[in-house]
Amino acid sequence: MFLAIDVGNTQTTFGIFENDKLKFTFRLSTKTLFNKEESLNLLYSTFKSISVKNTDILKIGISSVVPSVDKSIEEIIFSFIQRNAFFITPSINLPFKLLVDNPLEVGADRICNVAAGYKKYGGPLVIVDFGTATVYDVISKEGDFIGGIIAPGILISARALFQAAEKLPEVELIFPEKVIGTNTITNMQSGIMFSALDAFEGIIKRIITELDDKIKIILTGGFSKLIASKTSLKTFLEFDLVLEGIKILTERCDKQ
Repeated sequence: MFLAIDVGNTQTTFGIFENDKLKFTFRLSTKTLFNKEESLNLLYSTFKSISVKNTDILKIGISSVVPSVDKSIEEIIFSFIQRNAFFITPSINLPFKLLVDNPLEVGADRICNVAAGYKKYGGPLVIVDFGTATVYDVISKEGDFIGGIIAPGILISARALFQAAEKLPEVELIFPEKVIGTNTITNMQSGIMFSALDAFEGIIKRIITELDDKIKIILTGGFSKLIASKTSLKTFLEFDLVLEGIKILTERCDKQ
């Protein structure tokens, strides 16, 4: 079995593959990873609940955008599985080029998205990850990463609104039935969610104009299903794209 670990700013996602099939996923708060004992206890209990032995894991790949937790997760995984994990970085031997000003700045999660997205759909392609930030990855027809956009995520935008305006409550982040809200909650839901939708569609329109080509659009990340349900654009939902990319790149490097 293969264990893919996606360390994000808020949550860390674990994916267990059997051959090429993703069999199990589970999440821990990334903050938990600073506590080795608690993390190990959670891993032991989770593996037991899904009837997977730690000795079943033969390879481990990690994508991390939180450098401060890298040493901790490395030690946790070695203690748990007794195997070294492989970290995805811009300096590994990639099957595509990073055609940006400084390739070393490209996040591991973006690299994994590019690898898995292009393998599944070809190019040109835009992958939009609705996570802590909303990140757009643009891939050429040849499969190279040519740049993108990083914008505040939906949750970040909502929290900024709650914190800046004393009278505004926290609201469930869903689309209201109408754009024009009739109370504070639907006013806020409309402003947060439709702004995110229109920003997404507007940026995609700009990308298409700049590339002067048709593109395929993949949506991933926590809010991707909500955006997909409202957009007029043709999109493909891929919730586990980073995990799949971790596996692709780890196994590619292992063979070299």
